[in-house]
Formats: sequence, structure tokens, C-alpha cells
Amino acid sequence: MLFDKITLLLSNHRHPANPAIPTTLSKHQFITLIRSSLSPNESQEQLQTHIHEALSELQAQGEIYAGMRNRYSITPPTILALDRDNLIGLRFRGDRAYLPLAHQVLKTEQSHDDLSIRPKIGGFNQIKNSLNQAGIRLVTVADSVEYLPHPCQPTKAVLRSPWPDNPFSLNNWQGKGSIHQYIPRRDTPQKNRWIPLNYQQLEDKSLLQLPTDEYIWFEDQAFYELEPDTAMLTMFHQDKETGYPLKIYWDKPQSRLNLQGTSLPSAYARLLWRLSEPDSEQYRTRLIQSLNHPLVETIFQRLGCFLV
Repeated sequence: MLFDKITLLLSNHRHPANPAIPTTLSKHQFITLIRSSLSPNESQEQLQTHIHEALSELQAQGEIYAGMRNRYSITPPTILALDRDNLIGLRFRGDRAYLPLAHQVLKTEQSHDDLSIRPKIGGFNQIKNSLNQAGIRLVTVADSVEYLPHPCQPTKAVLRSPWPDNPFSLNNWQGKGSIHQYIPRRDTPQKNRWIPLNYQQLEDKSLLQLPTDEYIWFEDQAFYELEPDTAMLTMFHQDKETGYPLKIYWDKPQSRLNLQGTSLPSAYARLLWRLSEPDSEQYRTRLIQSLNHPLVETIFQRLGCFLV
């Protein structure tokens, strides 16, 4: 399965000077490393599409982190619990190099590649302390809600990576597509708020996306690369500031949340994926138990969205 190949690749690529630290891989490296293990009939374009979709889904699951220049890393090892009193269905996420250690310190007596953790030691604090000593976090849903970042405009502190040249240079993207600007509009899905742009239309404090998927912020006549999470938080901030918040389709009686065409900051996506299960019939639709409905509503209120 493509998801497993990607997480194992990222977990197995370690820093040569410090094996405790995993290294990053680019989309191009994934294509090169994975191609030999897939069907020879799959075209380069199909492989790129499948890997792009898998990377997006793994980000939402909290398995990987997207950084600048389309590079990805495995997230730190984490075990997830619904709450402090529900320690039966714990779930491992992130760096697989730590998965056997998690089973060992929790005395699970399970297969060391099992992502569902059933500890033989009891008590939230004892489990948390044992995992902390092994370099693994134990996180509850309540903890996650409290620390969700608020949508905001990029600050001077995060504008540390100037783009080396003018991205609108004619020679930069020939044959690759257009540069788009994020422009909130009434009753418009998120994916349709990205509008093709030319340099003459560019205004100060604009969020741009390059044909190669990098995000750029334009301010004070300078271009800065943004990490994907920073760009996502900026999008929701602009939605709120312009008075055109996103409408998220929420079939509450059927407990179906439709996220097709909507990208979320990774912390929000991870939390929603913890609270839900995939709908096998509809891509990017999540099934949410009724007891988790208030938490889901709180998450989208924090982003400034309307559930409709």
C-alpha cells in the first residue's frame, strides 16, 4: 500500500550524523524510490497523481509533515487517546522507528508493527511517563483542541525565507501552469478561490501558489516562501477578514462531514481524523460519531467556517 511505503521510507531515512533524527524527502525522491515497486504499466503522470494524493492524506492523518520546497518528513512518534479514561484503543502515529519501542515499554505483547496499541500497564499518568522516557508523546483530543493555532496573517517572524527571484519571470513556469492568488469569494469552495494572476494585478499582502505547489507571500515589494501550514492559516484568516468564510457541508443527521476540495492546517486535519472514520463510498468524507459532534463544531468555529 502506498501509504505504508511512504511512511516507511520517511522513517527509514535517518540523519547520518544523528540516527535519532529522520531526514526529509522530496516528491521527486518518492517517485524515484517507489516506481520500481509499482506496476510497470503505470505512467509517470499517474504515479505523480497517486503520490500527491497519498501525501495529502498522510498529512491529514498526522503521519507526515510538509515543509518548504515540497519536502516531507515523518512526524514525531505520538500515541493518541480519545480521553484520559479511554486507554483501550490507543493509536500510534508518526516515526515508525519508535513503534517497536512503544510496544516494549507498554508491555503490549502484540506484534511490533501493529499501530493499534493495547497497553498491559494501567493508568494514564503511568502510560504517559513510560512513553515520555522513550521519547514518545501521549496526546488526548482535549489537549489537541486547546492548542490548535488560530488563523492569522504571516508575521515578520515567519517571513524568513525570501524567494530568490521574481516568480513572475517569464522563463520560470513555461509549460508548467500559472501562478494563482487566493481570493475569498462568497459561496465559493476553497479550491475555486485560487485565481490565475499576472504581475500587473499583484497587490500587497497577497497569498500566492506556484505551479510547483509552493506557497508565496508578497509584502512590501518582496516575496517570501511560506510553509504549507502557515499558508493554510493565512487562507482562513483572509476568509474571515473579507467576510466570506468557507461553508463546510455537514450532514449532521447522517454524521457525514464533506471535506472534498478543502485543505486544512495539519493540526486541525489530524484532530478531525482522530475523531472520525473514512466514508468508503466518498473520498474525503468523514463519518463522525454523535458524541464527537460538539468537538467538530468547535474545531470549525475556531477556523471561522460555517457548517451547513
